[in-house]
Amino acid sequence: MIHVYVPLMHRRSRGAVKMNYWQKGLVIGITTLSLFTGSLSAFAQSATNAPSVYINGKLEWEAIQQRNRTFVPLAALKDPAWSIGYEAKTRSVVLSSPGQKKTIQLKQGQKSAEVNGKTKALDAAVIMKDGRTYVPLRFISEELNAFVSYNKERNRVVIRTPEGQRDYDTLMGGDLAKAREVAVGLQLVYDNTFKELPVTGEGFTTTHTFPKGEALRLLRDYKGMTWYAEVNEEGLLTVKWQKDALGDKTEAGVPPKPFPEAVFFSENPMVELLIYGTVNKEGVYEEAGRIDQGQAGPYQNARIVPVEGEERTDRRH
Repeated sequence: MIHVYVPLMHRRSRGAVKMNYWQKGLVIGITTLSLFTGSLSAFAQSATNAPSVYINGKLEWEAIQQRNRTFVPLAALKDPAWSIGYEAKTRSVVLSSPGQKKTIQLKQGQKSAEVNGKTKALDAAVIMKDGRTYVPLRFISEELNAFVSYNKERNRVVIRTPEGQRDYDTLMGGDLAKAREVAVGLQLVYDNTFKELPVTGEGFTTTHTFPKGEALRLLRDYKGMTWYAEVNEEGLLTVKWQKDALGDKTEAGVPPKPFPEAVFFSENPMVELLIYGTVNKEGVYEEAGRIDQGQAGPYQNARIVPVEGEERTDRRH
């Protein structure tokens, strides 16, 4: 028996609704950034356009600049490999990583860090502002083993913590269901190819539709809006097309070709329910199962589950 899935109806709100699931790619107000390898040195001499900074696929809003250096809040680099604490006696922030057998001590205003008891110079002093600790990018790369790169064409910095790098590797070449789980957690990124359309609908259901066997292309439906997005080599989910199904039904960007076959995952966090299934060539949704996301077990809080008969076809790495 075929079950046809019909998404929940959407109502138009009186005003535009800001989405808390993703955020517009605003440019962070900084003018230059000191980087640390020859391949990236051109960025230190970049022009007046300020770069954006992404950490694990998400825009970092609170990066700051002082004296031609960009600093990232340490809290934004949260990773299971590291624990962060404050030592009142020495008035310093302490990072420890049992796996790396490394302990780092940072103090405000000092251009050095204590790494396993030895003093190591920093290219810029640590900043403590409004109760938060900010560290320079070179420190992130050299001492926290994070991946850092600069995209000159798009004028953005991409940072991946060790856990973020593992997610990236999964996204680009890992298990299909796990790669999709990473993909649906990414923010939508606009590369300034067209103006973002405002979301005016209401609702709680989000539906992700993937081509059969793929994790790096998807359609996202939320509050009456549809996005088509692709994962680029930086691991960012870049928007190629957007369409409003409500009101004047405007659209922007280049629409994708129809997926010959697809799978869908529709979740409603208000009832902790995930519905998944397949989409045939005629565009008919066939429900394959339902998951109680709140129930203890292997799929607790899961947004993606394996679909029978699928094999991944879009590995890049």
